[in-house]
Amino acid sequence: PAPTPTPTDRVVSESIQSGFTGAPYPLSVYLPAGYDQGSDAYPVIYALDGDATNGLPQTRFANLKDILVKRGTKAILVGIGNTGRRQEDYNFPGAFKYHDFLAKELIPFIDSKYRTNPKNRMLTGLSTSGNLAATARFLQAPGKPVFSSSLWIEGAFWQQEAQNNDLEKKMFDALAGRPLPVTLILASCISGCNQQYVRALYQRMAARGYVGLQLLSTEFNATHVGADVLAFEDAVVRIYK
Repeated sequence: PAPTPTPTDRVVSESIQSGFTGAPYPLSVYLPAGYDQGSDAYPVIYALDGDATNGLPQTRFANLKDILVKRGTKAILVGIGNTGRRQEDYNFPGAFKYHDFLAKELIPFIDSKYRTNPKNRMLTGLSTSGNLAATARFLQAPGKPVFSSSLWIEGAFWQQEAQNNDLEKKMFDALAGRPLPVTLILASCISGCNQQYVRALYQRMAARGYVGLQLLSTEFNATHVGADVLAFEDAVVRIYK
């Protein structure tokens, strides 16, 4: 008999044009080893700043993919490109249109092409894209989370502190005591960086006493950019056990 092929992972290049932002977004989609041989639905991790290098040898997508490969994590990773628009897309007012792009265009596109688990989606962002990851959580309708978990790494919340605080309050008021069954991880460096703004948002949300929310704060002895991989691996260990 012919030998059974060894399961291998692969990366697929895709592209999507957004009707909300009017811009194209190249996508890198990592499919873990075993995906092609099975029929299971997989969790999906959406990584903002997917094609950004942030001064490192490889893109953010490649760095996060390497963590999934190292740990053997059975999850699909979607790196979202066109980060030349990051200030426009990730901050207000463009963040509203970009959130619509994520929720109403990108996720349906990925769900239609790959075997995904709609109940298990993560959104992760670093620095300015951490702003958008927070905004996306605050804009989701009560009781209908688009993302079951969210990882905000070194969020540059000082860029839009008042707007995010206002949206967070509106989310809290709209819930009216109903559960928020999601996991939120706010990660930062242990000194300098955006630590004080990350801590402030964490403390603000912790004081609310959200029902059902798993709210975590993690800190790492690293640079602003260096915290990204460390925080991502820590989150993977916590969420994809």
